[in-house]
Amino acid sequence: MPICLFAVSVAFVVFVARRKGIRALSPYGIFVVFQVLYNIMPWITISSGISSPLFELLSDRRLINIQLLLGAAANVCFGLAHFFFYRDVPFAARPSPRSLKGARRRYLCLAFPIFVATCALCEVYGWHRLTAAGYAAGGEEALGGMFTVTAYLKFFFVAIYLYYLYRFGLDKGAWILMGQHVIVMIVDGARATFLPVFLVTLFILLDRPANKKRMKTIYLAALTGFVVSIGTRALIIHDSSLVQSMIIPVTVEGTMGDYSSLQSIQGVENLPHPQYTFGASYVLDPFVWLIPQSIGRQGLSSFTRWTNELGPVLNESFAPMGGFYYLSEAIAAYSYAGPVIVTTVFAFVLIWVDRNKNNHRMFYLAWMPTLGLMFIKVIFGNGFKLFLIELLSMQMLHMLCMAKRLLPRRASKLHRISSLQEAAPGFLGISEERSSG
Repeated sequence: MPICLFAVSVAFVVFVARRKGIRALSPYGIFVVFQVLYNIMPWITISSGISSPLFELLSDRRLINIQLLLGAAANVCFGLAHFFFYRDVPFAARPSPRSLKGARRRYLCLAFPIFVATCALCEVYGWHRLTAAGYAAGGEEALGGMFTVTAYLKFFFVAIYLYYLYRFGLDKGAWILMGQHVIVMIVDGARATFLPVFLVTLFILLDRPANKKRMKTIYLAALTGFVVSIGTRALIIHDSSLVQSMIIPVTVEGTMGDYSSLQSIQGVENLPHPQYTFGASYVLDPFVWLIPQSIGRQGLSSFTRWTNELGPVLNESFAPMGGFYYLSEAIAAYSYAGPVIVTTVFAFVLIWVDRNKNNHRMFYLAWMPTLGLMFIKVIFGNGFKLFLIELLSMQMLHMLCMAKRLLPRRASKLHRISSLQEAAPGFLGISEERSSG
């Protein structure tokens, strides 16, 4: 019965998409795809009779059925919000005057050294150093300070691309930067920084007038991006054929990504008096995540206190393979009402940002590849930190570009005044004695 209700909820969100003209390749579509993946894979696992002594909750049909019902309720809320309030607002293309051609060239030239530095650091301190093979080779040092530096440099390089879209629009220069991000992904071995910005790029392309042939090309590009990102990771962690290595990350994401939500459900069912966060993880934790981990921010996080409380009733450590599903944090906030409340709020924020993308372009470009697309699969505090990093980096780049544009004009104006003073001191009402004195 729960799987049938979940299937009906999926049919409802598909109906809303068709009725409102929402494209499959959109934040709406990405959210629905992850909803299906995180709820169907555990059901397939238990229905097929597959059991694992390491991850016992995947054999607990009761917990999986509860998650299916919560996921179905979340789908209905997400669809209803879009049914009544969604409005298609295309991302307006930036004008591209020829006077900006030199500025584009200079921007790309200045970005190239950062691209080289990012690749160099990712080669030594990238995601691939965190795999089992990396640890076997003595790669524990990748968890130190240089790994953090590398991660922040990757985020800054993402901001460089996003600011290019903000200032110059999607042109040949943007595709040059996107090609560099593909190289960084291959060197680093992770898809978390490439795939979201690639999807945002395709969203912008889809907002332009296009015929059916061009639409098919864009969707084919999206499929290619997914395959390349999965294939890159498969080449690093493969211990079997390439096809199997590409299938395994998808199945692991589907079964272990939602494991944290099953554990939160287990806590609600087994804790005598669950200490819910009542939304503090969405209000206070974003600021806690800005504190360096070395100072001990974990003790200040309300969601971490929830996971610590779950410890005595869990069969394994919380999120044993590192995946995450937003229902876990929603349940920690408001018990079984959490998915309905949190999903509804997220849907309204998603709609508002999308409808105001042309009024707040920088905010949209920083929010969409972070919280906009990653909300469903990251802890909110971490997602907010990524959003803030991208937004502040873009603001810094904007200030530097504005300063470079204004300073030459000011210097030129001062030079003209000085020349006039030398040529005709009295013309400006300044005597020679006074100017020389």
